Amino acid sequence: MNPIAKSTALVIAAALLGAAPAQAAVKVTFANAAHYTDGSRYDASATVAIRTHLQRLAARYLDRGDTLAISVLDLDLAGYDLSSRGPNHLRVLNGATPPKIRLRYRLERNHKVIAAGEDALSDPFYLSNASTVASSDTFKYEKALLDDWFRKRFATGRSRSR
Repeated sequence: MNPIAKSTALVIAAALLGAAPAQAAVKVTFANAAHYTDGSRYDASATVAIRTHLQRLAARYLDRGDTLAISVLDLDLAGYDLSSRGPNHLRVLNGATPPKIRLRYRLERNHKVIAAGEDALSDPFYLSNASTVASSDTFKYEKALLDDWFRKRFATGRSRSR
C-alpha cells in the first residue's frame, strides 16, 4: 500500500473509531463476599456467573457510553446447601428458600449520575418462574431475579424490546 493510501486509511479508521461511542461499561464488585449468607458455598462460580450475567444485561439494555457500577452486598442463593454431607454441592429448593441479592448501584451518563440506590431483590415465587423451567443453568434463579430487576430499573423504551 502506498504511503498516501495508508495515511488515508488510518485517518478514516480513526474517524470511525472516534465517531462510535463505546459500549456501556459495567463494573461489578462483591463487597465482603466471605460474609455473604452463602459466602463459603458457591463463591467463585456464583460471582463469576453473576458478574458475566450483569455484563450481558448492560450490553443489552444500557445506552452506549453509560457507566454502571454495581456492588453486590449480600448473596443468598436459592435453596439450601447439603454440601456439608458430601463432597458435591447439592441445593435443595423449596418455596421457603428463595434467592436473595442485596446490591448497590450507580448509573452515569455523560458523567452525570442518573440513577443510584440500594435494592434488596428476592422472588418468593421463583419455582413458578416460567423462564427458568427449561434451563439447566446452576444459577438460573439468581439470573432470573437479576433479569427482572435490570429490566425494571434500567431498560428504556428503546431497549425493552431488544
